[in-house]
Amino acid sequence: MSLGDKSTLFLIGAGCSYEAGIPMSNTMIEQIEAKLSDKNSGWFDFRELYFYVRHTIEYGTKRGGILQDFNIESLLVTLHHLSEHRKSILYPFISGYSNDLVEYAGRNFDRIGKLINVIEVELPKWITKSDYKSADYYSGFSKFQKEFNYPVRIFTLNYDLCVEKLISSDELETGFADGESWDGTRFTRSNDDEPDAPVYLYKLHGSIDWERTKTGLIRSQQHGIKPEIVFGTDVKMQAVDPYLFYLYEFRKYALLSKIIVIIGYSFNDTHINDLLKQALENDDTRKILIVNPQVPENINDRLGLAGNNERIKIEKVGAKDFLSSKLSVDYISEWLPDEDIPF
Repeated sequence: MSLGDKSTLFLIGAGCSYEAGIPMSNTMIEQIEAKLSDKNSGWFDFRELYFYVRHTIEYGTKRGGILQDFNIESLLVTLHHLSEHRKSILYPFISGYSNDLVEYAGRNFDRIGKLINVIEVELPKWITKSDYKSADYYSGFSKFQKEFNYPVRIFTLNYDLCVEKLISSDELETGFADGESWDGTRFTRSNDDEPDAPVYLYKLHGSIDWERTKTGLIRSQQHGIKPEIVFGTDVKMQAVDPYLFYLYEFRKYALLSKIIVIIGYSFNDTHINDLLKQALENDDTRKILIVNPQVPENINDRLGLAGNNERIKIEKVGAKDFLSSKLSVDYISEWLPDEDIPF
């Protein structure tokens, strides 16, 4: 099958940046736990609170049969919910929290807010690089676009800057003009005088260089900003742009695509999984290609699909190998069925 406009959609997760030296969630968790074990790190007083929260999350997911790994997002989502527990609709129904939680978190849960702060201050440091030479394989998206000759749309769950650093700014649309606030209309050009950008980037979870100011969302070059990053599906679904807009765009282009190429995604985001399931159910010729040397178990269960699905294809290679050596129009076309030739 020949590839046409909107036929190919890319979704990338943390595994796509792993070979560029950006730590994955399990590495961040290891770094957090190392700091918690160091009496001189300033984190030691949060040790009991952290492990209580972690073990409770793991117990809850196991008991509820929830197919989700413990990771940096599930940790921060839970901490944020606990810190704002009085705002929950269920709060009037809860007579009290466990004595252990109250002991570790403090009577007003003030330690939870402090733990959130130290983690979120550290997070940008973990995923910021001094140079991006090790991420040069990301230029494979640009090479594919030149061969494809249609706009390439990349939806990323990552906060890092690998795409922005390896695809030139004159080829890449991010929603930001120089010095201006984010503008969603930059993704929906319809005027012939405004041709499509070669590559569109949708950062579904935010970015380490985004800062929300009184005048809007901007890209900042300043160090030490509080980056606009969101954690967890509940937060991502708030009616705030660009998150709601990007999720809508992902649904739209997933339903227009012939193949969705997923690189380095762990299938831990239920909203993304639901949209992938919807895309497969909407068109029985649509395919998903998963690029991951260590594919998560129970993909069908995570997507809510019954039995094995022959339209889910797996390429057990890393992102670097795939983007540098494999990705091409011919390669993607091989995964799609031959078109019927009319008589």
